[in-house]
Amino acid sequence: MIAGILTPGAGYGPQAPLFDLASEALADRNAAVEIITWTVPEGLLEIGPEPFVQAHVGAALHRLSKTAPTATPILIAKSLGTYAAALAAERELPAIWLTPLLHITPIAEAIIRNPAPALLVGGTGDKSWLPDVAEATGKTLVTVEGGDHGLRPPGPLKAYADALGNVGTAMEAFLSEIA
Repeated sequence: MIAGILTPGAGYGPQAPLFDLASEALADRNAAVEIITWTVPEGLLEIGPEPFVQAHVGAALHRLSKTAPTATPILIAKSLGTYAAALAAERELPAIWLTPLLHITPIAEAIIRNPAPALLVGGTGDKSWLPDVAEATGKTLVTVEGGDHGLRPPGPLKAYADALGNVGTAMEAFLSEIA
């Protein structure tokens, strides 16, 4: 049995398309879900967001320990939420990292040192997606060609819908492997 913790980005909340796909994939597996919502305080990025993110994720893990005590927690985090990578590594939690901030060395290093499986999803048009670093993690990768930080590639909406479909399929496969 698995349980998901949906961890938003700074401006990408749990109602956004990638989290909708994750929620559906989790529901299809009868997984418990903890949805983190937050208001990012002004100046947080300048002072260091890791304690803020880890406090929210830690609280969600605590809630899951009460509601789904036998479930394997899986972090599903977007951008800012990837500041939970050190916590995930410490607890050896599987994760789906959506547009991980790989340009921030401690995040990349935490993803690399975590022995649990992970799926990393990024776009080649996103400055946070460093293909060499992503490859060095040894984790499963999905790269959206031309995708920006929201994973939208240039061009018609069909290209975006196709990209979302590919990411959703990869999330389903990853969750099935963990379950």
